[in-house]
This record gives sequence, structure tokens and C-alpha cells, in this order.
Amino acid sequence: MKLIVAVDNRWGIGKKGDLLMSIPDDMLYYRATTRGKVVVMGYTTLLSLPNSKPAPGRLNLVLADIEGLRVPGAVVCGSMEQLLRMIGNFEPDDVFDVGGGSMYRQLMPYCHAAHITKMRFDGQADTYIPNLDEIDTWTIEDESELKEHEGIGYSFVVYRNSSPAEIPTAAHQSTAMSQYFRKKEPVEFDYVTDGGKDYKDEFAALLRAYYYPLRDGFSAEDTERFLSDSDTSFEQYLRDNGYIAAPGDIEAFAMRTNPDGGRKTCRIRVEKDRLEEFERADGPEAFIY
Repeated sequence: MKLIVAVDNRWGIGKKGDLLMSIPDDMLYYRATTRGKVVVMGYTTLLSLPNSKPAPGRLNLVLADIEGLRVPGAVVCGSMEQLLRMIGNFEPDDVFDVGGGSMYRQLMPYCHAAHITKMRFDGQADTYIPNLDEIDTWTIEDESELKEHEGIGYSFVVYRNSSPAEIPTAAHQSTAMSQYFRKKEPVEFDYVTDGGKDYKDEFAALLRAYYYPLRDGFSAEDTERFLSDSDTSFEQYLRDNGYIAAPGDIEAFAMRTNPDGGRKTCRIRVEKDRLEEFERADGPEAFIY
């Protein structure tokens, strides 16, 4: 696991629940570094995101000891122990601790790398993280040239931890999880129309999982159920239970409902903003493409 954060001269990271300074280049660096990854955050950090919604294009793991909590588009973990068990389901380089202060302090020993934006000023912070320059196991691996924003100097520094604490690795790893949370292209599909079993509801549920991954959220209770009972990867578990879907799942659905291609079909295209319309329709013919 890695962490990513911006700090001032005293390794302060925030004041009154907000950033010390918003540097556009730092925002771009953060997005580029974490895009397509698994991001781990506390509940307060989630609430501080735009519209209090999970970061797009990433799998969001949220630590929150709130019974029954569901966050649309995110996976909730109810304890640090449960969170660490979940983190073990992903490649270490794919996981980023993104805060806040308590999360940084608790997870820092487990991180093998840190992306630190060093800002050359005193932001009068009220929230701090440990100074990596004062910890023997942490050393600087790379540093950018000194830049400047509104008179404040800053640089991007990558640290490496020579002795990270071990996170048990799950037997079945999940990779490229962010593919399910990216912007989705409309899918075209040959839909069976010649009687027999009506597959519309099943197909609509598959499209919901495709367009709205984890739409109803994944609670800590759901997380514990997966960790306790599943012998598959987290990705496969979510696909098997209809939480997420990939284009390949839609292709498999087509083969299962019309395996020999001998049944009458119509070509349909259900775009994301027409999904509810499709669910209400008497038949798929209104969506002939």
C-alpha cells in the first residue's frame, strides 16, 4: 500500500477539516497518481469529497464504524482489522491511503511508499502526520524540481519504506478493479424476442450493475460475509452477486439466452440515461438499434 498527501513545513496536512492550500498542480498529481486504483479513506474524508460521493474511476474503501451504513459506489469496512483484510485482496501498488489524519497515522506502518507534496510554508495546521524525514526506515527515492504557486514553493517527493508491516495477502487477488467504475460506453445486444422465458428483468439487473457499480453500496456486514465465506476473488464475488458487471458478462448473458443463435432477436442499445425507461417498457422492441 502507498499513501498520498500534501504537507507543510511541519508536516501539517489540514486545518478545521480543510486543506492547508489548494495547488492545481497538486490536484492534477493526485488524480493522475490514484486514477484507476483502490483508494482507502476514513468516513470524514468521504464526506469532504464533492457531494460526499466516492471518488470516480477508483474503487473506494471507506472505514466507518456505523452499523448498517451503505455508501453508493463504495465498500464500507467497520474496523481497522476488517479494512486490512480487505486491502489484502489487492496488489500493494494498487492501493492508496488518502486520509484523513487518523487513517494516515494508523496505516503508515503498512505502506511501502509515500507520495508527498512538500509545501514550503507553515499552514498553521491542526492535523499532522509523522515526519518521514525523522523515521529511519523511510528514505527519499525521488523528488521533482521546486515549483511555485502564489509565492509558495512545493515539490513532489516519493519516499520508500524499507520495513513495512505485513498485510496478509488473500488467496485470490483482484486486479484492475477500477475498470468497473469508469465512464461506461453504451452496449449493443441481440435480445431474444420469440417467447419462452422473459429475460428482461435479468438483463435490466445486469445493466444496472454495469452502469451503476455498487449502486446500493457494500456494507461492513457485506464485507464480513465476503471475507468469511468466499473462496473467490473480491472481483468475482461482486460479479457473481450482481454488484458490478463487465462487457464480458453481457456477452456471456447473450450466449446463455441464445446459445445457438437460432432464436428470434432484436438489436437493442440501452444507454445509461434510458435504463429506467427500459425497465418500465413492456418489451425491448422500443430499443431496437
